Amino acid sequence: MTLARKFAALLLLAFGLAGCVSYEAVPVDPMEAPWRSAMGAMQDAGLTLTTADRATGTVRGTRGAAEGTIVVRMRPDGRVGVEIGSKGDPGLTQRLTDAYNHRMGR
Repeated sequence: MTLARKFAALLLLAFGLAGCVSYEAVPVDPMEAPWRSAMGAMQDAGLTLTTADRATGTVRGTRGAAEGTIVVRMRPDGRVGVEIGSKGDPGLTQRLTDAYNHRMGR
């Protein structure tokens, strides 16, 4: 390899490295996906969203006399816990659970 080719190869390598960019990792909120999934599950189950209190992690929805509740909280071990309940419609808890799991990709 001639000196000119070596120089050209080094120059290309230098320009290639100059074009590389390093990004700092941005922390991801572990509550974001479960929270959005809980709100969407209410609508998927046919409920009107009535409460979405991020501070308490509580999402509520109603349809007629039926009421669904999903509570999303951080557990002491750092995992996210989700509690799903309902009243006024015997199959609502299962529909909410199915909708939530679908939105979470399960």
